[in-house]
Amino acid sequence: MAYSSDWFLEQARLGNMYHACTTGAVTLSTVSATCTGLVLSNPIGSGKNLVVEKVRFAPSTAPAGAAVVGLAISPAVQTTEVVHTTPAVIHNAITTGSNLNVGVGKADAAATLGAAPVWLRPIGSVVAASSITPGMYVDETKGDIILPPGTNLSLSYLTTAAVGIAEMTWVEVPI
Repeated sequence: MAYSSDWFLEQARLGNMYHACTTGAVTLSTVSATCTGLVLSNPIGSGKNLVVEKVRFAPSTAPAGAAVVGLAISPAVQTTEVVHTTPAVIHNAITTGSNLNVGVGKADAAATLGAAPVWLRPIGSVVAASSITPGMYVDETKGDIILPPGTNLSLSYLTTAAVGIAEMTWVEVPI
């Protein structure tokens, strides 16, 4: 199934779309089971797939050197639940308030994953601290990342730590 902008808009109208954003600047972790920054997880046995619509990262400070920001995914369906150390606030697209009308997806600024994730793809980079012009890194996934129960998606860095604000948007659909 191809996911169009119209499909995502309809899912938002139906109350199936969710957003999570860090409440302030976070330091992304490298690809590690001890994850900081922003991680979206789908609990084991949730009965839903999380269809990722968009991931954003806005650097708030210049890195000390070359830095790549990218997406990492769980290497397989996990049998150990994510430990939610610092849960993020989740908003439904039908804005009824923070953490109201939340779905099954869990978002965290810090979490311990069941296993170290693996790189999926880069979404932005700077080659040196002196060349940074802070801009937003956006990956409009439009549904080409789907998290079944027991999986997760996180923002990570390569080479030099990245600091900024992170956001993910997803739709929850029955399996």
